[in-house]
Amino acid sequence: MSGFIAVGHFLVSMFFSLLFLLLWARMFLRYYKISPLHSVSQSVNSLTDAFVKPISDKLPTKSTQPSRYDWACLTVIVIAEIIKYLLIGFILYKTLMPLGYLFLFVITDLVSQPCNLLFYLILIRVIMSWVKPDWKHPAEEVIRTITDPVLALGRSILPEISGFDFSPLLVLIILKAITLFMSASLPVRLV
Repeated sequence: MSGFIAVGHFLVSMFFSLLFLLLWARMFLRYYKISPLHSVSQSVNSLTDAFVKPISDKLPTKSTQPSRYDWACLTVIVIAEIIKYLLIGFILYKTLMPLGYLFLFVITDLVSQPCNLLFYLILIRVIMSWVKPDWKHPAEEVIRTITDPVLALGRSILPEISGFDFSPLLVLIILKAITLFMSASLPVRLV
């Protein structure tokens, strides 16, 4: 792989990784009904509105109540996934990726990316509980709201042992196992 190809691959991967982080964060904020007036919500929405607004204006709405799912954001994620893998395939192999591979990579990323985001949110929560247990920050409230349901599921499987909560470790292992399984199932490693 020549230097220009490596740099091109890195730049495309980095751009799309940051974009997907913000888009999935927007999905989670909407799903968990974090107020649009919350500072984290405002930041994420302002960074992603340029991508999501054109699609959301075109999607029909049936009711006046907003849905728990941000369908416009999910549409943008799928379109961006397709563009990402078409670009990466063109950069690495100088040809368009076959449709079957493209479908496989997009589906894999649609499962892996939310798992990765949850993994890092739980990791941040665990580290902050050790470093600064009384951590109060607007991001802490959002992280707690998003990770509590997953950690509650982990606590139902693995209750506290002698006052220690090992459920984050269990959930982190499960999330990482899912992402590793998904990426190992791919026929070609691109990223």
